[in-house]
Amino acid sequence: MRTDIAYSENGDIDLSERDILYTESTGQHQRDILLAAPGDYKENPETGVDSALYLGDSDPADYLRAVRRQMERDGMKVRDVSLDRTGELILDADYENNG
Repeated sequence: MRTDIAYSENGDIDLSERDILYTESTGQHQRDILLAAPGDYKENPETGVDSALYLGDSDPADYLRAVRRQMERDGMKVRDVSLDRTGELILDADYENNG
């Protein structure tokens, strides 16, 4: 389990309790990686799937490979990456250690 500062649904720091909150952050990290494009993180320029880039792609396998590769690069053990019937991403991945 990873702990980090909690974010609201729109990506801002969650200050709903009038203070910084901490939460289990695996889902937040996954969201950040899915939305980021390579080059967005100066300290890790290869990190990021850039999911928007794949919106018009005719082969979802390319997107699923990119998601799996990026999650594994971040230290997650990926059990499943797929799309459901509606096209929603199914991602079953967690960090391998608690660090």
